[in-house]
Amino acid sequence: RLLLELLYSQPVIQTSHVVNHLKITNRPAGEFIKDFQRLGILKEVTGFKRNRTFIFEKYLSLFMN
Repeated sequence: RLLLELLYSQPVIQTSHVVNHLKITNRPAGEFIKDFQRLGILKEVTGFKRNRTFIFEKYLSLFMN
């Protein structure tokens, strides 16, 4: 729930944002992000293996159209 709240206030994130906001380590933050990707909530946009950026695309699209 806390990650979802973060995404509504900051729809473009990196793992470090999740770590800092939720006060957790990289491993669980990465697992949360993977789960959100599987659910179609987050989309990775850099194509990198490290320092990746994720967007809450469906939410952002509300403001783009």
